Amino acid sequence: MKIKFLIAFLGSTTVGFAQYLPLGAITSWTDGYVVTAQNDTIRGKVRVGSMVNDAPASVVVRTADDKKINLKGENLRLIAQQIPKFAYATGSIPREREMIVFERVPNPRRDGKTALLERLSHPGKIVLYFDAGGWKKNSEFTFGNLTIGTNPKDLSFVVVKNGTDARIVKKGTFDEEHEALFGDCPKFVQQFPAATRRDWNRFGDLVEQYNQLCVVGGEIN
Repeated sequence: MKIKFLIAFLGSTTVGFAQYLPLGAITSWTDGYVVTAQNDTIRGKVRVGSMVNDAPASVVVRTADDKKINLKGENLRLIAQQIPKFAYATGSIPREREMIVFERVPNPRRDGKTALLERLSHPGKIVLYFDAGGWKKNSEFTFGNLTIGTNPKDLSFVVVKNGTDARIVKKGTFDEEHEALFGDCPKFVQQFPAATRRDWNRFGDLVEQYNQLCVVGGEIN
């Protein structure tokens, strides 16, 4: 059963790091919404119909009047699906993580062309996304069927700053990226002047602290 894969995966890591781990697209009906390329929002029951290159290629939305709307992933800016309640039974998914969100952002692995990537952190000046292209997978990237063959802490991220500056960040390059990611905020650098590979397991928390500490009213503090 697919739930077994999910429990095995989530049970292997800590709650803190689980906040920033991928869960995969949900292929069964669940509450959610999509935002189209024309910036229209469609709400209802949402399921991902197919995946291509680890990104949702087709999505079906069943609206409140039971109308089914078929959409191509290439025509969507965002897909949001509510996490099923059973998934919290492991205790490894924080309760405040309520949705799985795929968002269209520049993908460095495709020469900056946009793609729907799973967002792993809160919206902000810096946002983390799952680097599916850097993951040596042994199953498809869908909810409950997602398994990580290596230590989850060794995953890489697509990191997007200011909505357009996208780069791949992994444990081996984390210290090199510190200046580019956080160097524009003196207050943050004063508290965290450098990063080492030992800090990798709190990368997501550092991003959240940067977004809270450094960005006030849309400007760098």
